Amino acid sequence: MNKQMSLKKNNDIKKLISKKQSVGNRFYAIYYNKTGVTKVAISISKKICKAHDRNYNKRVIREIFRKNLSLFEEFEILLVIKEKSIELSYDEKEKEIKKILLKIR
Repeated sequence: MNKQMSLKKNNDIKKLISKKQSVGNRFYAIYYNKTGVTKVAISISKKICKAHDRNYNKRVIREIFRKNLSLFEEFEILLVIKEKSIELSYDEKEKEIKKILLKIR
């Protein structure tokens, strides 16, 4: 994922949450809005784990999104990482995210 695909403005994220279109499971929650551009934001709470673990999980999720770009084209997405997802392996994380992205489509 490149920087043009990241959703960074606080106002944009608030608008995305206020639309109340969400899908989730016990590992992840995704807020989404269908627009003409592809943008992604990833969020994880400070209460979950230490900083290096949070950064690692965000890097892994970005890589999964980069690999599966065709599943969420033309969507603005906010992915919230929940505490139970920390224990998953890379393959399990990828499988769970694909399931959620297919629900959106």
